[in-house]
Amino acid sequence: MPDSDEVERKIREMLLEMGEDKLLAKFEESIIGLDERDRMISDTMEEMIEEIDRLLERLDDLEDGAPDDEEDGSCVR
Repeated sequence: MPDSDEVERKIREMLLEMGEDKLLAKFEESIIGLDERDRMISDTMEEMIEEIDRLLERLDDLEDGAPDDEEDGSCVR
């Protein structure tokens, strides 16, 4: 990740190379991309937490001596 001096330098270069409107559009595009990536990460983490919760419940059932699905001939996975 670039440090703050490098970011500032790049912003100054961008300001010199393009007009304010183009720069604002570029920043908006970047922010939209970051928002989308954040949403995808959040969704994935939520799915992972739900799966962990299911696995922990299953482990608790097994530790409590609950009947194993394999004992009755069915195997649910």
